[in-house]
Amino acid sequence: MTAPTTAEPELPAAADLSWEQYAGRACVWCDQPLTAGARSVGTARGRISAHVLDIEAYAGPCCPQPITHPRSTA
Repeated sequence: MTAPTTAEPELPAAADLSWEQYAGRACVWCDQPLTAGARSVGTARGRISAHVLDIEAYAGPCCPQPITHPRSTA
């Protein structure tokens, strides 16, 4: 039995996000406004000194869904 794995682009650092991306109002990869069909894609991580900037990141239908493929058992 093989477990599925997901290949999705790596999330940018939280400090590299635009204001709209950081606020969850724009796609984390292409910066298009999110109106409907947004999905959570993980946590963009970052810190400035002692301040943690981690934030939930969202992508829209503008960017493709993750590719699911079986994990190799070899």
